[in-house]
Amino acid sequence: MAARSNSVDMYSQIDTDMPALEHAAQGVAPALTTPAYVIDLRTLDKVVRRIESVCNTVGCSFLYSLKASAIQPVVEVISKYTDGFACSSPFEARYARTIANAGQTVHLTSPGIRPQDIDQINRYCNFVTFNSVEQVRGLRRRLAPSIAAGLRINPEQSFLRDSRYDPCRTGSKLGVPLSALREASGKGRLLSGGLRGLHFHSNCDSMHLGDLRQTVDAIADSTPELLESVDWLNMGGGYLLNEINDLSTFATIVDILRRTFDLQVMVEPGAAVVRNSGVLVASVVDCTEIDGNKVAVLDTTVNHWPEVFEFQFEPDVQGHIEGSRYTYQLVGCSCLAGDVFGTYSFTDPLEIGSCIVFENAGAYSIVKAHMFNGINLPTVYIVTESGELVLTKQFTYEDFASRCGVDTRATV
Repeated sequence: MAARSNSVDMYSQIDTDMPALEHAAQGVAPALTTPAYVIDLRTLDKVVRRIESVCNTVGCSFLYSLKASAIQPVVEVISKYTDGFACSSPFEARYARTIANAGQTVHLTSPGIRPQDIDQINRYCNFVTFNSVEQVRGLRRRLAPSIAAGLRINPEQSFLRDSRYDPCRTGSKLGVPLSALREASGKGRLLSGGLRGLHFHSNCDSMHLGDLRQTVDAIADSTPELLESVDWLNMGGGYLLNEINDLSTFATIVDILRRTFDLQVMVEPGAAVVRNSGVLVASVVDCTEIDGNKVAVLDTTVNHWPEVFEFQFEPDVQGHIEGSRYTYQLVGCSCLAGDVFGTYSFTDPLEIGSCIVFENAGAYSIVKAHMFNGINLPTVYIVTESGELVLTKQFTYEDFASRCGVDTRATV
């Protein structure tokens, strides 16, 4: 990592042109086995360098949140530019440690840390954030002395209309409410367990850095003595630092935290790093007409990108032009009635074998995909820095059968 600076003069040197993925999918579709995830490492490298430049400029640490995408070639590219990795489980922490270099740190934040996981945590982690005061009291002293322990707080600043995304909603399981901290007996009680840092996460897919400023101000105004008593503050993810051109507010936030409270400041973007670098490619396996509407059945399913179903959004499709002559409902091939991607229009008609490319599928797709109905997972391809298409992972019946407890060595 380059030396960090508080100066914002570097903004003029940061490339803010972030074009959509230069898809290999169009040119190489005949070479693909669909369904397929295609990840363009050229786009990924450009985005991650942009975020690294932002963090270097303002003087905060850049942690990659593994939960967004954990495919090895992806993580290896990202690891060239980060200070470490943000993890949510011992498995993720162990995986991060296999890729991290000697100077990179592994951070674990989870509402479900179990006593039986402490040995693994001690082996793989440098930072651990507990979710409650009860967790601190029960588990902190079992951590290795070298681990910097922290506490997650809920700053009670909600900015999201969909409560499923909102980590700060009323009754949230994520962190100690700020109001509870104010009512506590003070920093001595909370920090008696040897806490060295604080963590919060208050937004999702946001380009409004004013929300982050409001969150930090709420914490600083409510419990300044807490900030003065710790060494670091992790501001989580949820902000699209790769797409925000005016970063002066971000620089001000980090500067206040560093100068006023002498804190090491961290952020842990996930989707912002990987979303634009991936596509989900499918083929049409059936075209029919139902109730006067054209329907194209694909060889993929929303179960290969579960957030489409969970949050009912229509992903971007390459070649879709609103109002074009040929309109289809694109549906998945599972028995789930709601296995629907959306309605799209094209200048040319679809037919069996037509290629459909869902854009911006690099985040929360591969990591959440599953084999409902025994439908195989998409094959994973990467496009290398030189533009070469490489098959990285192809799933098989054995992958499905092992989840069912089947010994595939037995003769069928």
